[in-house]
Amino acid sequence: MPTASSLSLSTGGYVQQFRQQQAQRTADQAAQNAQSLQSQARSARFDAARAQQNARELEIKAGQAQSEANRINVNVRAASNIETAQTNLQTSYDRLPDQIATAKADTYSAPNVTSSVSTASIGTVVDTTA
Repeated sequence: MPTASSLSLSTGGYVQQFRQQQAQRTADQAAQNAQSLQSQARSARFDAARAQQNARELEIKAGQAQSEANRINVNVRAASNIETAQTNLQTSYDRLPDQIATAKADTYSAPNVTSSVSTASIGTVVDTTA
């Protein structure tokens, strides 16, 4: 029959073996945890690099969109100026027959000779012999 001291030695060996196995499991879990964290860190660095690249691309696109908006604004202002010029030209063209008639009337009517000097504006003379 085993004695108390032999049981104690035998049990002590099992306890020590158990503690070693438990310590090994804890070390293995810690190593797995470290590998997992390293993997997550690599993934986070990759995601950050991709996000930076996306940010650069968005900045480029924003600059291009701003340039396009500026170009369109210039075109809108130019179109407005062209429209104003066309309106002014049309107004001048519409007044042209009256101005020609007035010029003809002033040209063909003999002015009375008087001592006063006339300062009336004659207007634009247009050559219509073409």
